[in-house]
Amino acid sequence: MRIGEYGGGLAGGIRQNQPPATDHLLPTCRESEPTEWYLDRFVRRRRVKGSVLPNNLPLTAGQLRTAGVTRASLRKHYHRIEYGLYIPVDQLLPETTDSGFTSAHRVHPATLVRAHHKACPGHIVTGFGAAAMSGMEYFATEELLEFFVARGDRIGHQPPHLLLTRTRKLEALRADAVAPDVSNPGLLATPHGFTLGRMLDILDRVDETRNQRWKVPDLSSVRPHLVREFIRQVQVSDAFHQGLGKGTVGSLEKLVRTRTVRSDRAAAVLGATAVGAESTPETLLRLIVADLAPGLRTQIPVFRDNGRLLTSADMGWEEHGVYLFYDGLHHREQTQRDHDSKVLATLQSHGGRVFRITAGQLKTVEEVVALRNLVADALGI
Repeated sequence: MRIGEYGGGLAGGIRQNQPPATDHLLPTCRESEPTEWYLDRFVRRRRVKGSVLPNNLPLTAGQLRTAGVTRASLRKHYHRIEYGLYIPVDQLLPETTDSGFTSAHRVHPATLVRAHHKACPGHIVTGFGAAAMSGMEYFATEELLEFFVARGDRIGHQPPHLLLTRTRKLEALRADAVAPDVSNPGLLATPHGFTLGRMLDILDRVDETRNQRWKVPDLSSVRPHLVREFIRQVQVSDAFHQGLGKGTVGSLEKLVRTRTVRSDRAAAVLGATAVGAESTPETLLRLIVADLAPGLRTQIPVFRDNGRLLTSADMGWEEHGVYLFYDGLHHREQTQRDHDSKVLATLQSHGGRVFRITAGQLKTVEEVVALRNLVADALGI
């Protein structure tokens, strides 16, 4: 657990801990947009499915004793996530992240948020914790989960995954808070714009282990604004908008009004955000190629000759017939490879150029430059 403190007025006095503004930030206009086909499906899908949160609620020691769980069984079959609160060990997440980094905590962040609220119901979740409760599927597993607490609160021993931030304006925050958990309406979170601003602020702070657990290349020599911090901020913004299930990028004015992030950084991140990014590598790939030609679209539908949907390209330029797909690990499976071959044949039959991108092509500056040159050649640049 870490403890911070904010002072001043809520609207304009939240103290920020940020470096000087970067000179090479993107303009407020976005370099790409999802297709209308995708936006229609995206919004309808979220409306039907809703926010996907785990059903595994933390259990108190008293509840477990009442259910007949012995002390020996508690030690063997349950994992303590906060003082007096447990989950079964079969609900733990893998020991390592997708990047191979040892997980700091192997519990779904929504469960951790629910546990802390159960222990301290007066605290208000924000940042990565609030984003996880809104359906964001990435990042919150490894980042600190932030709660606002009253300035005079006594804070005893808390788990290391928490960031408790004292503020004199807790009641004002409570008045504007939202309830993101239908199973627990008493759990309050900061509004979406405030939540995003807190995450962007945290990512601007120095964290020595972040480069290990959340690996992205420094591409400032390719595009000056693509430093690691900015890439991560756009990845978070993309993932947060995906979790919210909204078809439009949030308002710059509302984000700036929260005073959680500098106006230039807010404009740059929202300008680079696209709700059509369904994975963090897709975000990185888009940032790498977005300046090669105007008209980049994400989630382009690909139809069979009979008019039925075959798949959607992660991004591309339809007018140039250039399509990019990011191939994750599941593309090594035979069934997926057969499907990918059908996609390739369909697009090529209509004169399309298809690029299937792997993680290795996004790791280093040299690989990125080589990729950009290949795509530029296909675009006729």
